[in-house]
Amino acid sequence: MDKLNAMNLYCQIVESGQLSIAADNLNLSKGAVSKQLAKLEAHLGGRLLNRTTRRLTPTEAGIAFYERAKQILESVKEAECVVTGLTTEPHGTLKINAPMSFGARYLGALLAEYQKKYPKMKIDLTLHDRQIDLIEEGYDLALRIATLKDSTLIVRKLAACHIVMCASPGYLQKNGRPKIPSDLKNHQCLLYAYSDSVRNWAFENKYGKKQQVHVKGSLYANNGDLICDALINGMGIARLPTFIIGDAIRKGTAEVILDDWRPAPKDISLLYPSSRHLSAKVRAFVDLAIEHFRPLTGDVNRWDRDLSI
Repeated sequence: MDKLNAMNLYCQIVESGQLSIAADNLNLSKGAVSKQLAKLEAHLGGRLLNRTTRRLTPTEAGIAFYERAKQILESVKEAECVVTGLTTEPHGTLKINAPMSFGARYLGALLAEYQKKYPKMKIDLTLHDRQIDLIEEGYDLALRIATLKDSTLIVRKLAACHIVMCASPGYLQKNGRPKIPSDLKNHQCLLYAYSDSVRNWAFENKYGKKQQVHVKGSLYANNGDLICDALINGMGIARLPTFIIGDAIRKGTAEVILDDWRPAPKDISLLYPSSRHLSAKVRAFVDLAIEHFRPLTGDVNRWDRDLSI
């Protein structure tokens, strides 16, 4: 079996959803495509597609195989282009994962700039806040907002993510303003599910003194925008990145508290698998992203403008 041809055939079937369309694209008969698909499934020892009278849809195993096969085919194509000297221009599909709130706010302009500069590229972007395995899930790169632990992945910092403690004016008027971190024990705190320490909030003042407080709260959520909205509506106190809460602070619907005690900032970084020969599409995106998110000055980003941080 020619595995590359089999992968290409399978990808054509998944993308078209029908054997007849895939057969036309490959200049083969429908019967030949069906026979090659059967051979591929037999070789792999599992069903790749669910068949209905109208459409073929990949199984869970079929989705995983499609994502890997697509990456392999694109890598082979890129290698051929480099060797033959035809082009080193990025082409194919770039599969990216990013956090929901940051991605929705700030990636659209970058992706438009990237696609305009490299019109042969397609972009597959997934937004969610859970941690992923880039290699296992078939991503080319991921954007992360975290203090990253040792990893075999390459990490390129894009910007600093400043975090502030906030509450609405109404909440503070009703419940009082915390003066030191330990005061938070007597307040309702809004808890972000994907935090490394959901209920144990760490602080540091300008003299390097550190405190950790175990907080409580009636809201536990996996999205920063929802927590921001709940905060604005007086539900409690939250620690949020300035790219989420910044507009509310400027409008006066949220106030910064405990300004002398700040949660440590995190890095906004791009992660991608270590490779001796980095693909042109990933290299081009990383270079463009670094330039796109270059701070205005120091660690002050565009979303921090007019904020005292």
